[in-house]
Parts: sequence; C-alpha cells; structure tokens
Amino acid sequence: MVRKTALYRAPIFAIGVLAGFFVTKPLAAQGEPPAVTELSALTSAFKSPTMCENVDPIARYGNEIQFQIRRNDASVGRHIVQFHRGTDGLRVVAQSNIDISFLGFNAYSFRYRSESLWENGKLAVLSVNVDDDGDLTAITAKRENGELLVTGPDGEKALPTEIFPTDHWNCGVLGSTTVLNTLTGNPNDVTIRARDRETLRTTQGTLVATHFTYDGDLVTNAWYDRDGRWVGLQFEAGDGSTIMYRCMNCAPTTNQKDQG
Repeated sequence: MVRKTALYRAPIFAIGVLAGFFVTKPLAAQGEPPAVTELSALTSAFKSPTMCENVDPIARYGNEIQFQIRRNDASVGRHIVQFHRGTDGLRVVAQSNIDISFLGFNAYSFRYRSESLWENGKLAVLSVNVDDDGDLTAITAKRENGELLVTGPDGEKALPTEIFPTDHWNCGVLGSTTVLNTLTGNPNDVTIRARDRETLRTTQGTLVATHFTYDGDLVTNAWYDRDGRWVGLQFEAGDGSTIMYRCMNCAPTTNQKDQG
C-alpha cells in the first residue's frame, strides 16, 4: 500500500519527504532501466564492497545530514537527520518541514519526525509521527523475540529484523527487496537498481554520485557517493512538480555555490 496525498503521488520516504538533487542528465533521457542490480554492480558504486556493511553514520556523516527541500527548484523546506551514540545504541532523529504558499497563503504543510534506536546494525525501536496538512499518523516498531513488531494505521504486523526502514542514510538498504515504509507501517516490495554516476548540485557546489532507482511498491530515485553517503533523492509530486533534496553539508567536488 502506497500512501497518496494531494501533493505527493509518489511515497514520501521515511526520512521525511524525498530528498533530491539537480541531475545533470534528465531522468527521461537515460533510456530504459537496466536489469535488476547484481551484488557486483551495487558494490562497484562504492570504494569497497563492504562499504554498506555495519555502517557507522557518525564516522560517515558527522553528527547530522542537512538537506534543502525544493519544489520545481524553489526552496520549500528542510530535512535534517541527526545521530547520537549512547550506552543503549545509536539514536537517529529525522525531521522534515515543508510549507508551500500560494498568493501569500499557506497552501500545504508537512511535518515529519522519526526517532529510531539501532543496536548492532539493526533497527531495535522506531517511533514516527506525521502531520500531513492536518492528517495525523503514528507508527511504532520494536524488536521482540526475533521479530520486528510494527504498529501503524493498518494494525500490527511482524516483520524480519533485517528489514531497513525507508530513511536512506544506511546504504545497506540498497541490497533489499523489501523495506519498511515509515509513513504507512507496511512492508513494501521493491526492486533497487544501480544506474550511472552523475553530477549533482549541492548548496555549496557539485559532487559526483551513483544514481539508484526504486521500483515496485515504492518509486523514487536516490544517490550515494563513493564513500557510501546518501546525498540525494528525487520524485514527482501528484501535481507534476519535481520534489528534490539538495544537500547543505555534503563536501562538494567543485565550490560553485548555489544562488537559489
């Protein structure tokens, strides 16, 4: 089940809304998607085949990832993911805020907050609260007796503990065929393919990253750099507009700063 709203036809992934970047080659001009990614194709996108195993986000990102959310290349919000290491494991807090105005009035607002606890590289606890223009949703998950027990709008279900939520910072998700949609609380079947390396714009310059596509119950585009860092996400909204996240604290290859 894929949730739909007045603004978003594509699912809004569990790190809030989808993040994105300017892509130097338009998606429609890239031809038909390749065959399903084999392990060798996936790992060739990174410096090491083990880059997406036992990911330490603080070593990889620092204390947080920051994105500017853009709609048709106009800034409409922010997305921030913060990492905290404690005695009970790794805590991750993700927040998204979107406000879209029309003729000086607020036409749409979106608020997302998730808190998760990771132990030994696996999701142990998750709590999500969403305010989608007044439509409130809450989702919780907890690992118990070898299963991940998830409670959401469609009730409770038991999922494998190896499942990744749709929050993107952990590139281990790229080897998945099922992900936990943190807007619905449901498992979604996906096919994730590695595409080409592309040049993306950040607020500080440009960088090069590999483009991955999600097809199936979730449809979106994500980008990761050679160090396994999540650096972009993009999707088409229900009104035909393009929603993108532009990284605000990624290290650019060039330093031509964004004027938008």
